[in-house]
Amino acid sequence: MASPKIAAVVPGHSLGSFTLGASLHEIMTLVKEDKAQYPVISLHYFQTEPLATPVIVSLPENGLRLQFDGPDQRLRLIEVLDFSKTRLQHRGSDLVKTHEEGVSASGPAFKRVYSQLGPSYPGEYSPPDDHSRYGTYVLSWTGVAFNFPVLHSEWSADKDHVSVLGSHAALPATSMALFEGKSWPDVRLDLFVKPCVGPRSSALASRPKDDLPAEVDHALIRADGIIELLRLGSAGRVSITLNETTTQDLLTELGAPDAFHKRVEQDAEQTSHGRTGSTSRTVSNGRQHAGSQPSSYSSTGTDTFETDFDAGDVAEDASDRASRQRFWCYFSHGLDILVGPLEDTASKATELIPRTPLGTSPHMVVLKVIIHGNVPGSYAFNRHRRLRWTIELPNDSSPTPTYLESEQNFEHDLKPALLFAQADNASESEMGRGKVMNRSWGGDSSESSFYLPDAEEGLEDVGGSSEQWLGNTKLFAFRGLTFEVLENGAVGALTVC
Repeated sequence: MASPKIAAVVPGHSLGSFTLGASLHEIMTLVKEDKAQYPVISLHYFQTEPLATPVIVSLPENGLRLQFDGPDQRLRLIEVLDFSKTRLQHRGSDLVKTHEEGVSASGPAFKRVYSQLGPSYPGEYSPPDDHSRYGTYVLSWTGVAFNFPVLHSEWSADKDHVSVLGSHAALPATSMALFEGKSWPDVRLDLFVKPCVGPRSSALASRPKDDLPAEVDHALIRADGIIELLRLGSAGRVSITLNETTTQDLLTELGAPDAFHKRVEQDAEQTSHGRTGSTSRTVSNGRQHAGSQPSSYSSTGTDTFETDFDAGDVAEDASDRASRQRFWCYFSHGLDILVGPLEDTASKATELIPRTPLGTSPHMVVLKVIIHGNVPGSYAFNRHRRLRWTIELPNDSSPTPTYLESEQNFEHDLKPALLFAQADNASESEMGRGKVMNRSWGGDSSESSFYLPDAEEGLEDVGGSSEQWLGNTKLFAFRGLTFEVLENGAVGALTVC
């Protein structure tokens, strides 16, 4: 039998390559790309409320279970359920003594844990709730906890835990948990709702001093149509204004995109099932290997072709203009951004509150922004990480705006508020109906505002039947906003246009 892979235990921080606070998208991408090490992946979530309850990733062949909160999809709890399948080391020393063949038959004994982690405050004892002879003693240090079986007949509250756990009455630990916090009793009640200390990206966690783009934490869609990307720490916020923010602004604030997708005007006779009218390319910092680089590929890691001819022909037709549009895909930020030549918005009232359009611009500008929800069970799951958003709606009856949140149910909460706010729209009845769409059949249908990178590739069946990926969604178009809504009412993606 092959020896288990070594994983370093850092209490309150990480287990091997799994870092507390990391996004579900990053962890799923990591384990799916290494099939040799993680041959089996099970994804568990509550189908009717996938954003309100924890998402669990089980790795049974590795003896691990990873738990993420539902709204933000960040890793909150790392559990080791089988010590024989992963070799754990703490500060270079094995946490569990191994046999000659390199495989442990059980978990670490209390004395070994104590020798590595040191003294601890008393833990909590739970008597057996069945016919077992053993109760469970949960003992924790900062950022880590162990479950030790204790012979119930030998347990006494008058004895200190070191004496009990170090005696014949206690068995080796059956499981271990890593978390952010001082002790398990301190964190267990608010583990999935309190702010995370670590970043979503392991790159930021391992190289905090490197010149990496700041992490986008939240998106605020203001009533005037401006999108504010809120970032953690001293990075502040980024404001994106449609038809005004340039590609250089995006490079400065968000860094180079993970991939480009060139948007091409489709022939009128082409069906929405094909993708012959589109081309895509990933850059070197993307999830896939980059292809050959064109001569316009610059040292900044971006393709300068779209800026070489920005002045363009004033009289270019719609097809020429569309052919110069392309999506900038930021998988790690949860965004797709369509950029292209400035559009004439004088005759369009697309904003929540119409703004005065710019006259001309010699640069490629942002035309629309797509914010992805990464809802478990959706067709687009794990293509982008989840980015939470808030929509600010003007309220005529109050000086305080109405705010809508990304975790709210569309049918029950979002749609009524949007219909009320845009009651003056002549097509109100159409807005409330929604166009039905099946991602698995339509790909990036021309009826949709959304772009799915790698849509030709089928998603892996993870933790359930493939039917869960085929559920129909509906597109609801409001003034300046388009929602892709799943059957359970969760918003899979939001386009600001």
